[in-house]
Amino acid sequence: MALKRLLWTLAFLLVAATAVKAAPVGGLIAGLAGSILSAGTFVKLAIGLAINVGLSLYQQAKARREARKNQQSTGGVKLSIQMGESNPRSYLIGTRATAGRRAYINNWGEEENTPNAYITEVVEISCLPSHAGPQGLDAVWFGDTAGTILWNEPHPDGRGYPVAQYRQNGTDYLWIKYLDGSQTTADSFLLSRFAGRAERPYRDTMIGRGCQIVIITARRHEELFRNGFPQGLYQPRPMRLYDIRKDSSVGGNGPHRWNDPSTWESSNNLPMMIYNIARGIYYNGRWVHGGRNFSAYRFPVSSWIAAINEADRDMGGGRRQFQGGLEVSVDRDGLEVIEDLRLGCSGRLAEVGGRIKALIGAPGAAVYSFTDREIVVTSDQDYEPFPTVAATHNTITGVYPEPAQRWADKDAAEQSSPELLARDDGERLAVSFRFDAVFISAQVQSLTSTMILDEQRWRTHELTLPPNAAALEPNDPVAWSSDENGYSNKKFLVVRAIPMPGRLQRVVIKEIDPSDYDPPSIIVPPVIGWMGPVPVPPQPMYGWQAFPATLPDAEGNPRYPTIEVRCAPNQDDVSYVRVQVKLTATDELVFDSGDSTVIYEPPYAWVLNAVLAGNADYQARGKFVPASNRPTEWGGWIAVRTPNIDGSDITVGLGQVRDDVKNRIMELQHQMDQLAGIVESLSMSVATSDMDAKLDRDVMRSELGDAVASVIDERETRVTAEGAMARRLSAVRAEMNDVVAEGYLSMKATTIGDTLANVEFAVRAQKGDQTALGAFILEIVNQGGVLKAQEIHYSDRFIIVAPDGSGGQGVFTFDEDGAKLAVANIGTVRAGLIEGNNGKMTIDIKNGRIRIRS
Repeated sequence: MALKRLLWTLAFLLVAATAVKAAPVGGLIAGLAGSILSAGTFVKLAIGLAINVGLSLYQQAKARREARKNQQSTGGVKLSIQMGESNPRSYLIGTRATAGRRAYINNWGEEENTPNAYITEVVEISCLPSHAGPQGLDAVWFGDTAGTILWNEPHPDGRGYPVAQYRQNGTDYLWIKYLDGSQTTADSFLLSRFAGRAERPYRDTMIGRGCQIVIITARRHEELFRNGFPQGLYQPRPMRLYDIRKDSSVGGNGPHRWNDPSTWESSNNLPMMIYNIARGIYYNGRWVHGGRNFSAYRFPVSSWIAAINEADRDMGGGRRQFQGGLEVSVDRDGLEVIEDLRLGCSGRLAEVGGRIKALIGAPGAAVYSFTDREIVVTSDQDYEPFPTVAATHNTITGVYPEPAQRWADKDAAEQSSPELLARDDGERLAVSFRFDAVFISAQVQSLTSTMILDEQRWRTHELTLPPNAAALEPNDPVAWSSDENGYSNKKFLVVRAIPMPGRLQRVVIKEIDPSDYDPPSIIVPPVIGWMGPVPVPPQPMYGWQAFPATLPDAEGNPRYPTIEVRCAPNQDDVSYVRVQVKLTATDELVFDSGDSTVIYEPPYAWVLNAVLAGNADYQARGKFVPASNRPTEWGGWIAVRTPNIDGSDITVGLGQVRDDVKNRIMELQHQMDQLAGIVESLSMSVATSDMDAKLDRDVMRSELGDAVASVIDERETRVTAEGAMARRLSAVRAEMNDVVAEGYLSMKATTIGDTLANVEFAVRAQKGDQTALGAFILEIVNQGGVLKAQEIHYSDRFIIVAPDGSGGQGVFTFDEDGAKLAVANIGTVRAGLIEGNNGKMTIDIKNGRIRIRS
C-alpha cells in the first residue's frame, strides 16, 4: 500500500513541483510497479528509462497482462452470486452484468396446499445508484436463459414483474423487482412478507440506501426449477457519469456540474469513466473509490473533450467506437481499473506538469515538423530499428465477456495478415490479451487489429531538439524528414519529453501510422452457441389407429356403440395412454380418459368405456403418458364411424338400465327424506368474487297431538365461473301415528354435468310396515355427446284410461325381470329380433331367419 500511495503521489501531485518532466502513465506504471523498489529508483527511471518499454499499445497491454498475474481480483464478470460480509462492496460502471451479492433470502406463502410455496431473494448488484427507475434493468439471465421481463404486468402485491420464460399455462412462477438506489425506505413488499418473522425478520432499517437491488420471487415448480433457485445475472442501465463536454462552467456546453450528480447522465463511454475514476467516485459527498480531491485543472478540458468525443465516434450500425464497463471492487487500486478501461479504448495517458492528458484512438496531425538539421548533434542519439524475432508477433486474439453468451469469456476473431505470416516464414507467432472492459466483439477486433499493426512500427529514436520544440509533450504527433534515415515527413509520436538546459528538449519518439487505427476491413460477427436448457424433444404418438367397436350388455351381447384404439407396442418409459374423442360435426370433446386410466400393456389395443351415438362420425387421438416427467405430444386426429346400432336392437324393457334407474329412484327418496327434517324458513345470499348464490325457503307447519302437517317451498340460484344452476321444489307431508303421506315436485336446470334439466314428480305413503312409491322423472341428458330426452316411470301398474273415463286397463306390469307387456293390440310390429323366454325359438326379422331349437 505504501508503494501504491507513492505512485499516486508521484503521478498526480509531486510532478507539479517538477514540471520540467513529462511522461506517459497508465500501462507503464502498472506494468513496472512490481519492480520499483524505492522513490529514488522511480526518479531514476523517469529520467533515463529504456526507450523500448511501454511505447506501443501492444507493449502497454503486455505490461498490463504481466501485472495482472499478481492480482488477486480482476475485472472479469462475476457469474456466481457472492455471499457473506467478507466480500468487498463493488459498483457497476458503464455497461456490465453481475450476479451480485446476496443480502437476504426467505420463503413464504401457501399455494394449492403447498406450504412455503414461494421463495424471495434480495441481491445487491451495485453499491452506487443508477437512478434509472423501477424498469432500469436492460437485461437479465436466469441460469442459461435470457429473461424477458413483462414490464406492463406488475403484480398487485408489489413483488415485481413476471418473467415470460417462467410462465406456464397462464400461471407465473418467477417475478423480478429492481430498486435503482434512490429508495429512502425499506421495500414494502419485503416488509409485508417478512417483518413479523421470529427468525430472520426483514426490518424497516434494511433500506439499501444508495444500492442497486434486485428482488427475485419464485413459486415452487419441480420442472422449471429442477436445479434449485435460479442463478441470476443482472445488467442495469449504466450509472450516471460526469461529462465534461456538457459543463458550460469549464468550457463545455450544458448543465453538468461536477459537484451536482443530479445533473449527470447515464453513459458507457470509456474515457469518460477514466476521467470520473481519476477525479474520484463519490456518493452523497463521501469518497468511495479512485482519486481524491483532484481539481478540474489537472485534467485539461481540450484533451479530455477530444478523447470523449473520439470514443463516441459513430462506427455504423448503431455502434460507438469505444464503449464498455466494469464491476469495480472498492478495494481495488484505481490505477488498475483505469488500465483496464484504457486498454479498451486504445488509450494513452500522459502526465505533463501535474496535469493528466489523454489520447484516444489515432493521433491527429503533426504539431511539429523537423529535419536532420534541427537535431542537436552535440547530444547523444539512440536508435532501435528492429526487435528480435522472439519479441515479435504476427497474430493476436482478444478475449472479452460476450453479453449474448451470458457474459462468458469469448475469443474475438484473431487478427493477422498474409504479409505478416510470410515475413515470419509462415510461422504463427500468436499472443492473446484480455479486454475485461469491452463487451462488443467488433470493438475488440478493432483494438487487436490496431495493436498488431502498431507493434510492427519498431523504429524508436531518442534525440535532442532545439528550443522551438520546448512545447512538445507526450502523445504529441510530430513529422520528421531525414535523408540519413530515408524519412519523408514520417510521423512519430512523442513518448517522453525531458527539458534540458538551454531550453533544449530531449525526446523519445516512436513511429506511428494513423491508418493502423482504422477498423479491419472485415469484422467477423461472434458465433453464439445455443444458450439455455437443452429441451428433450417430446415423444410423438406412434402407430395410432381407431376402429368401430361395441360395449356388451350384462349378458355379454354387443349393445352400445363405442371405439377401439390401438398404438405401437414396446415403447420405453410409457405407463399409460391418454385418449380423447370428439364429435366430428361439432368438434365437441365427448371423451377424455385422463392420464392414468388406459394402462399401456399388451395387446396395446383398448375398447373405450364410452357410450357413443350409433352410426356417427367421431375423431380420436392419443398420447403416451410416461412414468418420468419427459414431455410427450398428441398424435393426429383419426376419423372413425361408430357401429350402426339402432333402437330395434335393444330389448324391450328396462333390464339394461335397471341399476341406473334404481340409483336414480333411491336418490329421489333421499331428497324426500331430507325435506322431512326441515322445520325452519330461511333466506340467504352469498356473493364473492368467485360465486353468487341465493336460497329462499318457506316452511308452513301445523301440529296437534300426534298429527303433523307441513308444506315446504324452496328456491335456489347459484352461479360460478364454471356454470349456473337454478332449482325450485315444493313438498307436502301429513303424518299421524303410523301413517305418513307425501307429495313432491322438483324442477332443476344446470349447465354443469350430464343431466342438464329435469322435472321430478313423486308420491310416497307408509302405513305400518307397508310402503308405496310412485314417481315420474323427465330429464334432458348428455349421452356420448348427444342430447337426449328421457322419461323414468316408477309404479306398480301403468294404466291408460280413455278420455271419457272408460277403460282403465293395465298395460305394463313390473316384476323382478323388469317391465312386461300385459296386453296389446298391435297393428304393425317393426322389430329386429324376437326371442321366446325359453330360448327355443328365435325370429331374426332383420336377416330373414327363423331358428327353432329342441
